[in-house]
Amino acid sequence: MQKKHFIATHTFISDETKKEFFEMAKGMSSKDFFTPSKNEHVKCVQHWMGTGDFFFCHWKAIDEQAIIDRLSVAGLEQFIVTMATPVDFPKLNLDFLQPMINKLK
Repeated sequence: MQKKHFIATHTFISDETKKEFFEMAKGMSSKDFFTPSKNEHVKCVQHWMGTGDFFFCHWKAIDEQAIIDRLSVAGLEQFIVTMATPVDFPKLNLDFLQPMINKLK
């Protein structure tokens, strides 16, 4: 089954769970973060995480439930609530861009 692109908003359940999450993630490398976030149905591609009450991730997945299931297996449902929104991959208007590209040649 083909995977689609999703942007997920992950919101911490409480200030306490946010604190616990950041304590658990302290010193975690990007590889440590991404490795458990994939299987044959889902893959976390990027994340944008600050110190706020929520963060975002770019996922490729067969559907939103595959993301939720993957997070549950990783035990993250005790820290966050997730809403995954399907997004289209960016499209280029070549008719608009071609004259500008030609000027660069």
